[in-house]
Amino acid sequence: MRGLLYLFTLMSCVAVIAQPARAGVPSASNSFVEPCMVMCPNGDIPFTVIVRDLANNPLNGASVVLDFSNCPAAFICPAIPGDPYSINPVARNIRAFTGLDGRVTFPARIGGTGTGAKIFANGVLIADRTLASPDQDGNGIVDPGIDGALFATKLGGFDATADYNCNFGVDAGDQAIQVAHRNHVCAGIVVPTRQSTWGAIKLHYR
Repeated sequence: MRGLLYLFTLMSCVAVIAQPARAGVPSASNSFVEPCMVMCPNGDIPFTVIVRDLANNPLNGASVVLDFSNCPAAFICPAIPGDPYSINPVARNIRAFTGLDGRVTFPARIGGTGTGAKIFANGVLIADRTLASPDQDGNGIVDPGIDGALFATKLGGFDATADYNCNFGVDAGDQAIQVAHRNHVCAGIVVPTRQSTWGAIKLHYR
């Protein structure tokens, strides 16, 4: 009898050890998050997340949250009809849900720059990122003069808040992206008419 009890206990332990990783729990190491978080107030720089579980299976219907509560300079544009995500202005985050392949893409209308942005899936932290945007001053408007001048101070360096092409440096490729998004704004924001020109900065961008 004692031998049978010992055998049963041993088999139970083996069964527990042999159990595969729990399915349904998001895994940071198995999931994919865009290596650089670059966003524009116009929402035309998409940001993709693919959520996979501990068994490396894609998670359908996972709640993905881009959390900017620790990134105070992020400018979250107000919600408009047709946004494929919801906004919590108090918590300073946006939320969307993955499809069958575990993928969700945010055409997030966000400006500003800074560290501390976090990505959660079903409440599990899967990544943190530095926010970069052509809207360098975080007012919801990509102003050719002000934002162009701020970007110009970072050109030739390694500031991640202006590294739009994610090549670990601020170069001519990033400059081209800055120019391509000039005058982009959050929906509903009126751009004030400017009488002055950019001067030297304008020539720098030609």
